[in-house]
Amino acid sequence: MTDSTDYIITPWEIEIHVQNLQPSNIEDIGTKKWLEFHKILLLLNQQSVLEISTLREEAVKEWFISLKKLPVLIHEVIQINIWKEYVFPLLIEINDEPTNTFMLHSVFFHEGVAASLLENILYHSDSAEAVADQAIDLIDYAVNNVTNLLYNTNKEENAENHENAQSCLMELLKKKSDLDFDVSMKCVSILRYMAEFADTLPLCAVSRMLSIHDVPYLLTELIEKQPWKKLNNDGKQMIYDGKWKTVDENDQDRICRVEGQIWIGLREILLNPKCAPHYEITEFRMSKLVKLQKYLHESVLDQIAPLIELKRWLCQLSVMAQPSNAQKPVIVELLPEIRSSVLAKHNRKWKKLAKHQSKSLFNNDIQYIKSMAQVLSDAYDLDKLECVEPKKCFACQAPASKRCSKCKEAWYCGRECQVKDWTKHKEICEKIISNKEAYGLKD
Repeated sequence: MTDSTDYIITPWEIEIHVQNLQPSNIEDIGTKKWLEFHKILLLLNQQSVLEISTLREEAVKEWFISLKKLPVLIHEVIQINIWKEYVFPLLIEINDEPTNTFMLHSVFFHEGVAASLLENILYHSDSAEAVADQAIDLIDYAVNNVTNLLYNTNKEENAENHENAQSCLMELLKKKSDLDFDVSMKCVSILRYMAEFADTLPLCAVSRMLSIHDVPYLLTELIEKQPWKKLNNDGKQMIYDGKWKTVDENDQDRICRVEGQIWIGLREILLNPKCAPHYEITEFRMSKLVKLQKYLHESVLDQIAPLIELKRWLCQLSVMAQPSNAQKPVIVELLPEIRSSVLAKHNRKWKKLAKHQSKSLFNNDIQYIKSMAQVLSDAYDLDKLECVEPKKCFACQAPASKRCSKCKEAWYCGRECQVKDWTKHKEICEKIISNKEAYGLKD
């Protein structure tokens, strides 16, 4: 028998929500209407994650594909990306220090939710057709985010510029940075799926990936720089998989999900005969690609056997007398529409838009903030979210089934670990409770 905690939203709600999805307007960002839309995407994403994690039929994916609603998600990620670039800096310039981060964080989080849904749905081969004419827009968006992941030099500058800023702005910028990183990691997966679907994509999309953006070069840079790895304060290796996790000593050689996605993407795009005419192997590209051989050691090949074919191709490439100069086919190039249409509509109107949105995003009325937070309260029902991701004990990392009765955010395997962790958790617990009371959120 299925009870209410077996799903986030019911099957019939999924169909209705997806069917009614329409792209939002950038002018509405921060309004109650927009928050309602954000909540729907949030619930659909939670349901999608639940369906994947429990290996059940993926109803969310099926409805997005059958109703051809993937372009809505592509529009949302691009629109928020534009908003962050053109509107957010003006909001800070006009209003200075925000007194709360709830509203602005919801806007940043919106991009992550839509990107997560895209990542989950694009895993399936039948999603390529549902992307339709927006394939070029999606490729451009994913490439730009991955490029920023590799070469973003503004992060340290931003941290220095706001070093003396008040804590609320620092907190907001830190959340934005974390969410940007997460979105970029999702874009790595999206690029892998687009590479895998090359046979079903329009030729102009394949050409854009290879001739315009040089995706193989971008993926090769990722393999060399490995931005999903870092050392923690204790010098232990950490890997990013939705969040940063410490790697056990016995798993040091195990390929993480992100790295696996990159290798598969490289194999699919370099070995696909349909892609070859669009990717001229110049001397520079050859020198870059052959460097991949040193990373394809025995441990990697044991974990992803199909990469043996990629290594063989790279070996053949390294002994070529000269780069291939095969004539490229003539392709009628299509330009991305979503970004250009949003930019054209609001050209030279960004400051006016920022002033308009200041009324909602920088509103200091506590009752107004509570009413806006209440819109999203159903999307943060802890009883339902509990089944989406297995919980680990805050003290010993063992599977946890009990949580703090006060804040309901900290999880423990038993009474002993809860008592041991209380001195560390007490201060955080009080802050969580006070924030919930301030925004009128239910437990």
